[in-house]
Amino acid sequence: MDYEIMNRKEARYASGETGSPTTAIISITDVGDEQNEFYPASWIHAVLHIQFDDVIERGYNCITKTNAQEIAKFALENYDKVERFLIHCEFGQSRSAGVAAALCQHFEGHDNGISTDPRYFPNWTCYKYVFQALGETKTRKK
Repeated sequence: MDYEIMNRKEARYASGETGSPTTAIISITDVGDEQNEFYPASWIHAVLHIQFDDVIERGYNCITKTNAQEIAKFALENYDKVERFLIHCEFGQSRSAGVAAALCQHFEGHDNGISTDPRYFPNWTCYKYVFQALGETKTRKK
């Protein structure tokens, strides 16, 4: 499974590419912003649009446990149907990195180097909530 982290513009641009692997997109936008739009592409299997701001635990508009459960449910429903997860947020550095690291840790048993990659600054609240929500399903894929 591939896990790609992108910013909002990169994700929209990527949806216009041809020949991409079957993909599930987790599209994270700020509260109150318009959803990201994607070009219609046959390789896009499913899209989850979700909104929360890039803040830490207990911050205003922080990721909630309900948001994390939605992400976990989406990932588990699509894991066996896609070859890649494309996760984006506004800048492609924090929320998307935290979610991607949690998915990698759950499904692959490691964070795929996201926590040490200088391009990313994972939002650890996103990581914690999503990883916990995935664990609550009692379904671990490897």
